[in-house]
Amino acid sequence: MSDKLRESIEYLKCCTTLENESFKLYETLSKKINQPESSFILGIASDSLKNARIIQRIVDCFDLPEPENKNVNRELSELISEIMILEKKISKINNLEYLVSCEMLKESMKLADLLGEVYTNFLKSPLIRIMVDELSKTGMINLANFKKIFEHFVEEKGKHKEIITETMYILEVKETETRRQITPIIKYQNPEQWIHESTIHSFSNAPAERNIET
Repeated sequence: MSDKLRESIEYLKCCTTLENESFKLYETLSKKINQPESSFILGIASDSLKNARIIQRIVDCFDLPEPENKNVNRELSELISEIMILEKKISKINNLEYLVSCEMLKESMKLADLLGEVYTNFLKSPLIRIMVDELSKTGMINLANFKKIFEHFVEEKGKHKEIITETMYILEVKETETRRQITPIIKYQNPEQWIHESTIHSFSNAPAERNIET
């Protein structure tokens, strides 16, 4: 097995881990917020799990032994660690209030962006063609069709960003309404009681005098 093919497979193995950890993160986040917003986030979690299974099926086509160096791709490994840290952080929070929820959703939106970049980079690299060339030896496979799988992943991450943005907007509307309802409303028995007779009216008919210095 060539080094480049090994690199390509390892890249996808990291992607599988990324999606699995993303699933855990979104699932944990969905349990911390109320319906229907939690359903939106749970839908993203389901997409992540689905992607992980798809990529794993591709990886399973190759007989790749465990690498001596576990952190084959440093950037992806660091991203995996960041996702795991964020998931643990969310899991320890008992109740996500509005501001905390929005902060966690912002972090999740960054994650969707980064995962989109991971697949975009793979599509632009020679690794994908190397993998397709190898797969074509054992069956019919087309580069364009193979690319569509990852192009779909990129589009999906964009939709996830839109869903998260919409969820944040809904939470903002709810928070605004809640604050409006709990704000004390002062009712006056006599709304005009504060109006007193003023001396301003005594000058209303007086000619205006202006001293203009030249």
